[in-house]
Amino acid sequence: MAMNTENNKKLRLHQKNFMEKLISETEQSVAGMLFKMTSDRMLVEDVMIATWTTACQKIDVLTHHENPHGWIMKTAKIHMLQELEKRKHVREHEMLILDKLGMYMRNEAQRELELMETLKAYLTEEECTAVVLKILHDVPYSELAAYFHISEGAERQRVSRAIKKLRKEAPDLWYE
Repeated sequence: MAMNTENNKKLRLHQKNFMEKLISETEQSVAGMLFKMTSDRMLVEDVMIATWTTACQKIDVLTHHENPHGWIMKTAKIHMLQELEKRKHVREHEMLILDKLGMYMRNEAQRELELMETLKAYLTEEECTAVVLKILHDVPYSELAAYFHISEGAERQRVSRAIKKLRKEAPDLWYE
């Protein structure tokens, strides 16, 4: 139980550090994009807050996303378009873009969650996470090892064993 609590603390610290780094790396470019959409500074501030709130709520998806900077930019644009729509400043084609972006983001997150649930029938939770991060998001072994607080060699073995397990127990799920 104490180890689980310690792992949760480490995960929360990792997520906090991830968000702080992401904010510092993307804040200026997000603000610049939003200012191009409107010159209303208060609206830009509101959208920035909404964007970071959404990012914090979706931290599990975002930390595993292949392009978190792009995810933030899309989310900020969606929030801005929604706010502009409320103010009746958005043209019809921009609403179509908003709908498509929103649908894409929901579908992408849903597919990943469904895959994780399917894999959990065959693998441990850590194996599932490692396989999804390595195979779907091409996260380097060194980053996986740091995330799981194990050596890079041990992480390579974990992923390899998990893939072998899937090939053996779920050949319909795993093919190359």
